[in-house]
Amino acid sequence: MLRPQVGLLNRAPQLATRIVFNQLPKAAVTLGIRGYASKNQGKQILLRDHGVFANYVPPVESPSITDFTNWRLTKWRNLKNSVQNLLSMGLIKHKSQFDKWNSGKFLSEAEETYKDMNDAFARGDRNILEEVCLDSMYSSLKNQLKTRNNVRWEWKYHGEVEQPKIVCVRCVGTTGLSKHGFAVAQVTVKMFTKQSMAVFDKKNKLIGGDPNKIHNILEYVVFQKTISDPEDIWRIYGKIAAPEKLVK
Repeated sequence: MLRPQVGLLNRAPQLATRIVFNQLPKAAVTLGIRGYASKNQGKQILLRDHGVFANYVPPVESPSITDFTNWRLTKWRNLKNSVQNLLSMGLIKHKSQFDKWNSGKFLSEAEETYKDMNDAFARGDRNILEEVCLDSMYSSLKNQLKTRNNVRWEWKYHGEVEQPKIVCVRCVGTTGLSKHGFAVAQVTVKMFTKQSMAVFDKKNKLIGGDPNKIHNILEYVVFQKTISDPEDIWRIYGKIAAPEKLVK
């Protein structure tokens, strides 16, 4: 039995993991690092903090039918979420005039975004964090960076435990089914990956974590995009706590 760990980088120097897009100058392209447009190059989105539309995460294990009450509630919750996902996905496709929705493409980009953000947070690059995170997420990560005192963090990605999976989709707008008007979408993605984390002091002495110890990290990451804005991109809004149960 494996217990998936939840978040390495938001813990004390022992272990940690966070998510971020990676943006560097043109020279970084040769290193395979993706670039992102600066906020100053596009229109500012002032109303971006709408809260998490739905805090649904799937249960690690469904209750036994012998526990009929919990079994029925779990089945109902899962069914309700599936219906809302279908309706919201339809709204996103209907309202996305500028960038057509493709689940496969989104998941691929989301996984890269997740890896990029972890790397940027470990390096302490606030400019990238501010560019790719929405305000509440950036504020949380920035506050964590302030607590670092002359230490170097090293984060590495070692592959997937499971492929990323969309578990929740929500779309809200001000004009109903009309294609026009303000509309925001949020997508929660299950990320179950292998990661390592280590912390070194200014003398390069290991003081936390272990660069050779790989951990299975389970996180549910919320992405948000103003789909009515042609210049907006999918950014990290935050995370939803993962179930603290054992999984095989």
